[in-house]
Parts: sequence; C-alpha cells; structure tokens
Amino acid sequence: MLLLLEVVINGNPTNLIADVVLRDGELLATGESLTNLGLRVPSGVSPDASGLYAIGSLPGVSVRVDIATETLYITAADSALLTKQLRPRNRAVSGAPVESSTGVTLNYDVNGAVTNGREYGSGLFDGRFFSPFGVASTDFLAFAGSALGGTGSAPIRLDSTYVYPDVGSQNRYSLGDVITGGLAWTRPVRLGGAQMSHDFSMRPDLVTFPVPTLAGSVAVPSTVDVLVNGTRALSQQVQPGPFEVQQLPVITGAGQVQLNVTNALGQQVTSTLSFYASPSLLAPGLQTYSLESGFVRRNWGILSNDYGDFAALGTYRRGLTDYVTIEAHAEGTAGQFMAGGGLVANLFNVAVVNFGVAGSFGRGQSGGEVAFGLQRTGQLFSFGVSAQLATNNFSDIAATQGNPVPVRQITASASTALGRWGTLGVAWAQIDQPRTLFLSSVSGTPSIVPPGSQSLPLDTAEPFVTSLHSKILTASYSVALFHSVYLYATGFHDFAQGSTGATVGVTIPIGRRDTVSASGLYQRGSPAGAQVQAQRSAANVGELGYQVYAAGGNVDHEFAQLQYKSPFGLFTVGGDRLDNETTFRLEAQGAVSFVDNRLFPTNTVNNSFAVVNTSGVGGVHVLYENRPAGVTDAHGQLLVPDLLPWIDNHLAIDPGDVPIDAQVPDVAHTVRPPDRSGVVVRFPISKSNGALLILVDEAGRPIPLGSSATLQTTGAIVPVGYDGEAFVENLDKTNQVVVRLPDGDHCVVSFSYTPTANEIPRIGPLTCRKNTP
Repeated sequence: MLLLLEVVINGNPTNLIADVVLRDGELLATGESLTNLGLRVPSGVSPDASGLYAIGSLPGVSVRVDIATETLYITAADSALLTKQLRPRNRAVSGAPVESSTGVTLNYDVNGAVTNGREYGSGLFDGRFFSPFGVASTDFLAFAGSALGGTGSAPIRLDSTYVYPDVGSQNRYSLGDVITGGLAWTRPVRLGGAQMSHDFSMRPDLVTFPVPTLAGSVAVPSTVDVLVNGTRALSQQVQPGPFEVQQLPVITGAGQVQLNVTNALGQQVTSTLSFYASPSLLAPGLQTYSLESGFVRRNWGILSNDYGDFAALGTYRRGLTDYVTIEAHAEGTAGQFMAGGGLVANLFNVAVVNFGVAGSFGRGQSGGEVAFGLQRTGQLFSFGVSAQLATNNFSDIAATQGNPVPVRQITASASTALGRWGTLGVAWAQIDQPRTLFLSSVSGTPSIVPPGSQSLPLDTAEPFVTSLHSKILTASYSVALFHSVYLYATGFHDFAQGSTGATVGVTIPIGRRDTVSASGLYQRGSPAGAQVQAQRSAANVGELGYQVYAAGGNVDHEFAQLQYKSPFGLFTVGGDRLDNETTFRLEAQGAVSFVDNRLFPTNTVNNSFAVVNTSGVGGVHVLYENRPAGVTDAHGQLLVPDLLPWIDNHLAIDPGDVPIDAQVPDVAHTVRPPDRSGVVVRFPISKSNGALLILVDEAGRPIPLGSSATLQTTGAIVPVGYDGEAFVENLDKTNQVVVRLPDGDHCVVSFSYTPTANEIPRIGPLTCRKNTP
C-alpha cells in the first residue's frame, strides 16, 4: 500500500511529505526518499528486490505511523542522520561558463627625454592575442636616441609565450618562454620550452589551505552563527540533527573562530576554536605540480635570443593531512642533476615549520643543501626565521648559468603591534655566496657579464663573479599620530661592511588625495641628508596628479612632474635635476585593443576586460558591480577594464537610457573571463515597433476589460485594458488583430502602422468588426 505521510523527525515537523510503502506491517521507502528526509543509508544496508529499504531496520532509527493524522513519526540518533553542510555564501563562482572572445591588446609605456641636449627614448610593449583557445603574448623593449651608450637601438625581446588554461582539470599549458615552478628552498629559472602546471587560481571559490571545520548537533531548530576574528562569516537556520561548517573564509595566520548556536527560546551555546592558517599548506587530498623542459634562457632583458643547455624540471606538492604537506623537486641539465624533498607542517596551531633537503651530482662533484624555516603571523606578534645551508659543491641549474648557490643564507624577523603606540619590528639578513667562474658564449663570444667585471679567456681560472658576504641588522618603528599623521623610523647596521644608517620621516595627508612627506637620512661616512615630497595621485579618469621632490645632502636632487589620466591613457610631463644634469621627460602609458570589430584606446589593460555592446544604442550608462563604469559611445560600445578573472563579474545597463520604443530582453549579465582576455557582452536592444491601440466596437464603445488581442503576423496575445487600450509590439506596415471578447465572441481590427522615433504612437479609435477569423 502506498502512503503519502507528513514526516516528523525527533518530534520536529519537517514540512515534508514522504512516499512510503506499507507492506506486511513494515514501512519501506526508496534511498532517494530517505536522503531527502535527511536519513543516512549505511553502505552495509541493501534494499530488497524492489529497491526499497525498511525504514525501521536502519541503524538507530525507529518509526511509528499515525493513520488518523497521516503522519510518520521517526526517531533517529545523530549517527542515523545526514550531516547538514553549512557553507558561507560565496559569489565567486555561480556556474556561469568561462568565456573569452577573440581580439588583440597592446599595452605600451613609452617615454622620451632630453638630458643636457642629448635626446633619447624608450618603450616597453606588451602585446597579446586572446581567443577561446588561449592567449599568445610577447613583450619587448625598444630604444632610440643618442644617450644609450653601447646598447644601440635594436629592440630586446623579453618573453613570447602561448598559454592554454584548461578550466576542467585546472591545468595550464604553456609553450615558449616560461619561468619554472619552485619551492621555498629551490631557485626558479627561465626556459624556452614547454610547461604544464596545476593552477588553483582557476577555482577562486576553492580554499586550498586547511581551514577549521566546525561541527555540532542541535535537538531543536536553531540558528548557527560563526564569527572569524570577531567578524560574522555565517548565520544560518538549521533543523535538528548534526551539522558541519566547511570552507570558512579565514585570513592567514593565527586566529580564532567562535560558534554560537541559539535555539527558538533564546538559549545560546558558544564554543571557541583557535587556528593557524597558512597558504604554504595544502588541504588534505589537494595537490599541485609543475613540469617544464626546454633550453635555459640567459641574459634575459639584455639579449633577445640567448638560450643555453637543455634542461628539465619537476615540482610536486600534496596535502597529506590538515597539518602536513609534502613536497619534492628535481631538475637536470647537461652533466648536472639536483633533487630533493621536504615538508611543511602546522606546529600545534601556533606556527608553520618547513624543512627541505637536496643533493646535486655532476661534473665530478657532489653536494648537498638543507633548508629550515619557522613562521608565525599574528595580530599582536609575528616572527619568522629561515636558513639555507649548502656545501661548496652544491649546484643547480641557476648555478650552471653563473648564479652560484649561497653556502649560507639566513633571515630572521619579528614584529609586534603596540596598539595606539604603533608597530615595532627587527630583521636580520645574512648571505655568504662563493665566487664562481661562469663562461658561456653567444656566437663564439663571451656572454655579457655583471657591471664591474670583464670577459675572461676560456682557459682562465680566475672567477669574474666575485664572492658576496653580507650581514645586515635592521629595525623599524611606525606609529599613526593625530589626524592620520604617520611617523616612521628605520635603522640598519651592516656588520660585513661596517656601515650604519638611519632614516626618520613623517607623512601628512592633506585632504582626500594629497600627501606631504619629509625625512632625514644619516649614513656613517657620508653627509646627513634630507628630502621632502608632496604628491597627488591620478587614480581615476579625469584626475590630475602631481609629484614634487627635493633632496639635499650628499647629492642634490630635485624632481617635479604632472600627470593626467584621460580615458585613453596616463600622460606625464616632468623635469629632473641631479647635481649638474637636467632631464626633461614625457611619458605615455596606455593600451590599444581590437575586439568586437573596433579599436579601443584605453588606459593600461593589466588583466581581463569586457566590451559592452548595446546594439548600436549610444548614451547608455553601464554598471560594473553596481558602480558606474561609463557610457556607451555612438557605436553603442564601451570597454570596461579590470574585470576579475575566473570569478563572476556582474555587468548591467540602465534601462532608463534605452529609447522608449525599444525592447530590452536583459539588462544584466554575469560573465567569467579567463585571465588576460577580453569578452564581448551583448545587450540586444531592438526597435519594438509598438503602438497603443484604442479598440472600440461597432457602436463606438470601448472593447470591454478582460478581452484579449492577437496579432495575426506573430501570434502574440496581449490583454485589453481599460478604455479598450492594448499595447501591441512588432507591427508591420499593415496589420490585423483578432480580439476575443469575454463572452467568447470575436471581432477583427485592420490598420496601418508607421514607426515614430523615440515615441510610442496611439492609434485609434479602431473599430473592431465582428467576424470569424
């Protein structure tokens, strides 16, 4: 017998109706019905031949039926109930598809200068072609003029790369110039080749590091409130049974989570949990990796096409538990191999510790390296220490290219927040790097060497990369005084060089955008100096900014510039005097994009953007995240920069700007562009070709309220309102409307229509003559 029963679980109405089968005095239901009721079906319990489960035979469950009230009463232990998953609201990803249009963007930063009669200029250009199949990009430096020394005017190519992001697998495939992945104890290098890496940035809704998970159970309907460091992160109603709060939006470092459970009577239970969150840890089961192979890039930024030996590298990280993440790295090139492993661990929710060990082999030598780090970030006190120790013969790919591995590299820092008394910090940095001999060639000639060095014959045994020994202790203090006046002081002592210096300064805000700062400098062995600066930033379109700077002491230096941010770029004009040398400079920064069959000059486009297209209707205000983004031009287009990649971006138009005689199916769109791409967002606005018809019967009386009018050409049916008025769209030059009267009778209206710009015409009175269509 099939029964439809209202369900009460543990004495609490669920407001659900369950389909249950009564067979031989036993109540049965499908697995889907049990899940919808919040009951757990253990993996060891099997259904009968008809696919039904006996509800009363589930572990921890008892049932009773009241036939008179058609109610099913279920008593269930917490272990028999499904845990309710509570998640804070996250607007990052709504399920909208990731989409990219096809187009080209060129960012530029060009400047020209005159120094004591010498004219010269330079430019940095970044071009990219984007499409649904990825992004191909290249950037380069260009020079011109007489003040470039031996550099010449030949442009220097920096990186040329094609990147395809696979959103489904979160893998990023790159071909061309790439930077290899690495760990805290490894050194990335540049390659010309291929790379495959796992990129969590494609899932901004995913919290990749371990966060606190809160769990509990309520016997009656209650409200669960979660506060992270005193800020409400979740407030949600829960029904009786167990619950769990996952993916809390916590900040990294030490913190505290407070869970408040309040029932309908106002009784509240509060629990507090301390945590330590770090992005250097991975949540259990998550993994990330990077694999590269190609030819080592040398003299980047100096030569366009200097590639050396073939190399291959791999990096892997995986979260084992909430407290431990393991990592490994290997790399090899001609005659050289290095590999190692390590781990990162949460130390009792107080700090994060990392450890790594590596060994290298090749060219008749072997060596080793060990790395250790400890870090804590807190609201009141933070500290960190890291050390990397290597033998003299330890080598990696970077070392084979002339960047020797430091045999000792130690850093330590500590800072404390003193409340209204400011912030105090100290830091120590020590590095001991051996000298090395690195000889590479381009077309048979020695490579460019660091300033102060000289190219050596291939048979020389003297190094041209000298050793480096540095031991620097720094201290800093800052405090916010009255009216947001900011006072700071820093000092340092270099134990290796024996030098000591200090700086004391103050920053004073003036109004909303202007600041004035002044500082005094001291360094042992040099005259004391002072500098003063006033500035206003040009952050938004239409703003004018400036910067004035003057310094005196060991070197006299004056500088002044004006900036204007237009819709088409940021323009700067300025002058600079350093001792007896005076420079006048002009600079322009911006971008040019070709997309949606148009060329758009704008300010620099750093990441994703959208082109809003209103179907040729100009003067329409566009909103981005409910903030004004601009107005469409005469072509009905507007480029909206600075969209956030991979997450939901909300764009809308103001329907009040659309002509009254137009149709607007949608006034808002949600888009998810990939990084460094553009997307065209179309708002189809079309002429409605509508009119307000005044319909009367053959006696001249208005067609009665409740009638309906059907346009024969489209079949669209519209109601007839008061005074026989009916609004009909998509009219032709000649039209016929069939009117159905409340009594079921019909009549027909025929009329002509001539559209009027920005106006909805009134046509009539039109006589509706009875006729059978």
